[in-house]
Formats: sequence, structure tokens, C-alpha cells
Amino acid sequence: PPSAFSSAPSSALSATALAATTLAATASPSASPSATALSPLRRRRVRLAASGWTQFRLLLRRSFKEVARSRGVLAIKIVQQVAISLIYGSIYTVGRSQTSIQDRFGLVSLVAIGAGNIGVASTVRAFPKEKSIVTAERSKGIYAIGPYFAAKVLAEAPVSALISAIGGATLYPLVGFQRSLSKFGHFLTALCLEGLSAGAIGLLLGAASPSSDVALALFPPITVLTIIFNGLNIAEESTPKCLRWLPKLSFIRWAAEAIAVNEFRGLTFDCKGTRGPCCPSGEQALERVSFQKSSVKKANLAQGAIIAGCYAGALASLQRSQPKLLGIVPPRIAGC
Repeated sequence: PPSAFSSAPSSALSATALAATTLAATASPSASPSATALSPLRRRRVRLAASGWTQFRLLLRRSFKEVARSRGVLAIKIVQQVAISLIYGSIYTVGRSQTSIQDRFGLVSLVAIGAGNIGVASTVRAFPKEKSIVTAERSKGIYAIGPYFAAKVLAEAPVSALISAIGGATLYPLVGFQRSLSKFGHFLTALCLEGLSAGAIGLLLGAASPSSDVALALFPPITVLTIIFNGLNIAEESTPKCLRWLPKLSFIRWAAEAIAVNEFRGLTFDCKGTRGPCCPSGEQALERVSFQKSSVKKANLAQGAIIAGCYAGALASLQRSQPKLLGIVPPRIAGC
């Protein structure tokens, strides 16, 4: 979900910075006033009087307050997810005919693409603006980047997963997917992981980009590549050898694979009135898209690796963007 830093007015921002102010009050004093010379711009370590746990606890409280203040935005996102699910449900009602195989694959692709794009777009728009605020607070020695990032992820990630789960829970019974509690749980898990992955990618783009304009410019080509290599648009054997690593990085591909394997495994299809070769089982349908060796667990683990990698990259990018400050050094004395 979008951070409240970007949507709250300036007055609310100053009010919600109570935790940061508390940390600033305990920060170490500036350099001695007797120093009169300035060193070149450089990154210097800021001494923090508050412990890492204290920083994390106060920042987590602030993050939860920001999430609570963005109730209107969250409500819009939930309505958006439910509305998309209702649209899909009014169009798709999959059965056991041969034509339902194509319908299922098309629906799986749409669900994975739609959920992923919404998650990335909302984060990549908001985080670059928040990053400028965080940079200003860090330049004052209020807190370190580690506690801030951990608090942000812990406060916002569950909300993102919940929104994805609401959309999936609305969609599943409407389109006629397999009525199995375990398969329903695996379906929601795949969507929640995709929501977390989309948010992590948005954080990485926002953290690595110098401005929101750059982040938004990077968003479309990355989205196009993840859609092309989602496992359903082009066969792995047909992918150019120099690009065969891209499908492994496509979070949309792993979400689509997990949902497809979960849905098709155990299905049987009617061959009556079939034009052309009959596909009697879901396993054979998965072979047509090279998913025969796939599993829900494997896809979810790959999605988890993408989440961890994007979080690590975002944290490293934020750490490198630490502001450069002028250091105060004693003046040189002639003859010494």
C-alpha cells in the first residue's frame, strides 16, 4: 500500500514525526564550536544515542500510525481488488470442457498480471517522495536506515498481503476454480506472495532511483519484461539464450505458475465434441506450457527469493544514498 508520507499533509507529517523527534532529542550534540574549518563533502557516520531497538520500536509505532491514517487509500484499494474480481467473475465461469483449458490459462495470466502491476505501481509512485523525507531525517542523525526499513516493511507488508487475499477470496468462488480448501489456501498464498513481491520491487525501484520521475520511467519496461516472460506467452525453449535468465526473475511468472499448477493438478476434462486432439487431464494441459515439472512449493520459494533479494537491494540502495555532510575540522596553524 502507498505510504502515508506521500499522502498526508505537512501538518499531519509533523505530528506523526513524534517518534523521530524523540530520537532526535537523545542524539549526540554537534561538533565543538571552536572548530572553524570545514572539510570536503563526505559521508560521515552519525552518532546515535538511542539504541537500535529503541529506534525500531518508535519507528514501528510511527509506521503503524501512518498506515492507520491512510484508511481511505486502503479502502479504495480493497474496492479496486473486489471490483476487478467481480469483473473477472462476470466474464469467466470455467467448467470441464476442452475450451475451459484455454479459459483457465487466460484467467491465470490475467490474475497474475493485474495483481502484480497494481502492487508495483502503488509503491513506486509513493516511495521516492518518502525517501526524500527519510534522507532529511537521517541527515539530522535521528535514526539509522536499518531500523527504519525493518519497521516500514513490518508495518506495510501485512496490509499488502491482506488486500491481495481479499481480492483472491472474492475471485476464487466466482470463476469456478476447484472447490478444495487446500487449493483455495494455496491460491491465496500465491497471491499474497505476489503482492509482497510487487511491493518489494516497488521499494527497490524507488530506493535506487534519484526521483519519482526516474522510478516511474523504469516501471513500464520492467513490467513489460515480466509479462512477456510469465511462462504462458513464450516457451522457455523459444527464449533467446542470452535472455533465459529473465523468466527466473519474473515475479508474475512464478505467481502464474503457482496458480496454474495448483488449479490444473487433479483436474479431468470432457472430450465430447472436441475439435482436434483431446486433453483429458490437467497434467497434460500443464505439459503444453512446460509446467509439468513445476510445483506450488517451488514457485513460492522462488517468489520468496525475489522478495528477499529486492528487500536487500532496496536496503543497500538506501544505505548508499546516505547524505554527504560537511565535516568540521580544526584549522591549520602556520609553522606547525
